[in-house]
Amino acid sequence: MEDKLLTKYEVMDYLNISRRHFEKLVTEENLPIIKITQNKRYMRLSDLNRYLNTKMINKPLEKVQELQPDNDFQWNNIWSK
Repeated sequence: MEDKLLTKYEVMDYLNISRRHFEKLVTEENLPIIKITQNKRYMRLSDLNRYLNTKMINKPLEKVQELQPDNDFQWNNIWSK
C-alpha cells in the first residue's frame, strides 16, 4: 500500500495551524518533510502520524480490565417510584 503524500497546505489544514507555525515546526521541532524545491514541500501521512504520536502528552493507557456489570444491583430501585 502506498503512503499518501500531503502538501504543506494540507498538513497546515489538518493541524489547523498557520504557515508561520508550520515553518517553526519544520525548523525547531523537526517536522519530517520532503523538500522538492524551496516552496514545494510534502509530507507522508505515516510520518505525520508518527510525529503526532511522539508529541502526544496523554497517551492512552493499555486496557487492563473491563468493568463487569454488577448483577446484584437493582436498577428498578432507582427508577421506580
